[in-house]
Amino acid sequence: MTDDIDTSGPKALPPPQSRWRMSSGAIGTGALAAVLIAGAALGAGGTRLAQNWQPQSVMLLQPTSIDKMADRTPVAIKGEVGDIFGNKFVVQDPSGRALVDTGPRGEDHAVVAKGETVTVQGRFDRGVVRADLIAHADGRNEAFGPPDGPKGPKGPKGPKGPKGGPDARADRGPPPPPGDRNGPEDDDAPPPPPPRAR
Repeated sequence: MTDDIDTSGPKALPPPQSRWRMSSGAIGTGALAAVLIAGAALGAGGTRLAQNWQPQSVMLLQPTSIDKMADRTPVAIKGEVGDIFGNKFVVQDPSGRALVDTGPRGEDHAVVAKGETVTVQGRFDRGVVRADLIAHADGRNEAFGPPDGPKGPKGPKGPKGPKGGPDARADRGPPPPPGDRNGPEDDDAPPPPPPRAR
C-alpha cells in the first residue's frame, strides 16, 4: 500500500485562527469608563487633601483671670511666662499661676520665652491648661491641639473591655471564698503543695 502524497509543490497553510475582534465602540466605552473611574478617585483624594489643609476653626475667648478658671471648661488666660519645663510652662497674672501643657507638638521647639506675655486658649482640666492656641504679643499665633491619633475602640477588646465589660461579672455573682470551692472545674485541679518544713 502506498500513499499518494504529492510532495513536489508548496502546500497551503491552514487558515489562521480567527481572533476575537473588539469593535471600536467597545474600546472607546472601556477607555471612557476607565477615565471616569480614575477621575472620580483622584477627585475624592484631592478633596480629602484640600480639607486637611484648611485651617482649623478656633473660637476666640476673652481672657479671664487664672483664679476664675473652672475645671473641664474651655478657657483663655493672659499673662507672663514664668518657668519653662520642656513642653510645659507656667503663666502668671496678678491673680495666680497656671501650668500650660502644649502636648507633643510643643516638644520640638521653644514655644515661649521666659518673661514673654502670651494669651493661651485651651481647656482647663485637672489643674492644667491644655493649650489649643498660643497668641504671642508680637502677633504670632501657634496652634496646638489634640494629636491626630488612631481612632477606634479603646483597649484591646473594644470600648467595653474583655467579654462584655465590667457589667458582665454582675450576672455571675462574686467569686467563692478560697476554702469553699466546689465545682466541676475544681475536680481537675492539682492538690496544693505540702507545707514547707521550717
